[in-house]
Amino acid sequence: MTFGLILFLACASTPDKPAAESTSAAVHRIESGKLKRVKTVGYRPIDPPTEDASWLLSSLPQGQWDAALAGAAGELVSTLRSPIRMMSPQAMATATARSGFPGAARFGKTVTNGSYPSNLVDPIFKAARGRAVDVGMAKRDFADGQVLWVLGWAPHIADIDPMPRTVALDSGLTVRIDRIDKGDARLFVAPPDSEVRELSMTSGVARWVDGFDVPGEYRFEVVAEDKGMGEVAMLFSVFADMPPRRMPNAPLPPDGAPDPREAEAYLLDALNTLRAEHGLRPVEPFRLFDGLTREHSALMGHLGMVAHDLPGHGTVAKRAAAFAHPRAEHFQNVAGAPTAKDALRMVELSPAHLKNLLCAQCTHVSIGASLEPVLDRIPRLFVTWELLAFPQGMPREIDDYNR
Repeated sequence: MTFGLILFLACASTPDKPAAESTSAAVHRIESGKLKRVKTVGYRPIDPPTEDASWLLSSLPQGQWDAALAGAAGELVSTLRSPIRMMSPQAMATATARSGFPGAARFGKTVTNGSYPSNLVDPIFKAARGRAVDVGMAKRDFADGQVLWVLGWAPHIADIDPMPRTVALDSGLTVRIDRIDKGDARLFVAPPDSEVRELSMTSGVARWVDGFDVPGEYRFEVVAEDKGMGEVAMLFSVFADMPPRRMPNAPLPPDGAPDPREAEAYLLDALNTLRAEHGLRPVEPFRLFDGLTREHSALMGHLGMVAHDLPGHGTVAKRAAAFAHPRAEHFQNVAGAPTAKDALRMVELSPAHLKNLLCAQCTHVSIGASLEPVLDRIPRLFVTWELLAFPQGMPREIDDYNR
């Protein structure tokens, strides 16, 4: 099973070089409305409310301004007390949960001397591939003349009926989506204290969801299927008998580049800790495929993109089947983040990807990490997890005679 995690894995557009932290008083503007009035999860398309919004839509003809996504950008920018602070995966998930935005949002930040953040627009235009996108933006003006921008966007893959953001214990709700393009979809629900549930999803048909039996945050994800690959269409939260959590503090950037081999060791230990917490057996490293996962991560870093099927390179599963036999079952996650801890948190916040990490039949894993080749800033770490099950026996490398 292969899914493309969109919400957090491509959220960090390349920022301007961070400016020195200002000690002067700063004023921030949040072009988002009053989030305390948010009661539902759903899209909120509106006409551009400001000159900044009009500029963004003129730069992205396929874009539409969404008040909920702008609200999430406003929540993020309000926590960035200096230009060098970072947007953590948890902060981005919390911001969209608080604003009630249902799409698979990405966020980027940059600092300018007052000009518009054009460097954040080009990656959105390329990644959108001509499709409609929801956009929202907020900024913070510092006393020294610098402007910190946070831009959020999400591909508009499906429409969703508005649904309550907060529900009572032991109640239920309906989820109904209309896909823009035809195809199958799957709904994943991650309760705060139990296994991820996977439910079928038919476009245009309401799906009843219950099981809100403990207070907490329930993560919902709708994965749209297309030619065997999955793309996240929806990623949002519903809260049972409690309000959304407060925004976490924004962390400082790492002091230096992470070590890929140390990151792999950390991710293996963290993965098995997570599995133990859910009553699952640990997975063992499968070294035969380590070269494939590292190569996949290195190419993602070179291209500056996170994907399961890379142009001219294919997937890890296909390349593994070409040199090893018998075939394995692959459950893959991919991520790009400043640190290994952030990369793991990104996939944990996606119910579909969390389900991969907690694959019950999996016995082995290959984890490959690589740094992007940049010199003007601290490079991001790109990671490929290949959770593996061997129903036909453990794969072995095919010798040249039998190849």
